[in-house]
Amino acid sequence: MKITKHRDLTLIDINSDQFLVVSCDSSGGIGNKENDMVKVSPEIIGYYTTQVALMEILSFGAKPVTIVNTLSVEMNDTGKQIIDGIKQALEPLDFDMSNLITGSTEENIPVTQTGMGITIIGIVNKEEWKKPYTQPGLFCVVVGLPKVGHEVAADNNKTIMNTSKLLKLKEKEYIKEILPVGSKGILYELEQIAKTNNINFELEENINIDLKKSAGPSTCVLISIEENKYEEFKNSFSIPVNKVGRFV
Repeated sequence: MKITKHRDLTLIDINSDQFLVVSCDSSGGIGNKENDMVKVSPEIIGYYTTQVALMEILSFGAKPVTIVNTLSVEMNDTGKQIIDGIKQALEPLDFDMSNLITGSTEENIPVTQTGMGITIIGIVNKEEWKKPYTQPGLFCVVVGLPKVGHEVAADNNKTIMNTSKLLKLKEKEYIKEILPVGSKGILYELEQIAKTNNINFELEENINIDLKKSAGPSTCVLISIEENKYEEFKNSFSIPVNKVGRFV
């Protein structure tokens, strides 16, 4: 059995026809408990934490088969609310969730600050899979805006990515690769795309978004797109689209 890494993903070759893809994310100090720094409902934490790991799996072309939640809170009732948020994040996939979700909660120690982790295991059928790629000449484009903390809840999905929007990106053949942006910012993920594809990039002279700002729960994604489709895509998509460079 061969195990490799692809950026933040772990790839496990299980047989000649399939491999597993593992993604994860975590959240701490965000919730409705006494010592939480950012006050939001537990459903929101479950939703966004799950969405981060889910978008990574989907962007790579894997199908989720198991969702594991590790909740550092009691089941009643914070844990149940977080799980409701997890289920909301999975709704765009139209899956049977009854056997898809598993996990654990903290029932021994009283908890005064919310914490959770999520792990998603996906599967790829090698014969059907088309590996995402980026080549010289494609535009580097950011879809959505980097936001974190209170900004995410205040946005109400007006300018940020979600799973439904990502699935729409996956439908467009002229988009060759999708990479969710995390806490390290757009520039870091741009460097990762260039590195894994063994190419370089040139930044635009005038860029209207902060390339180093945390995108929190993947509120934006980086895509590589055919040059002649950029304007059409920008004018038709529902959230902000910004060209930040070109791959060379």
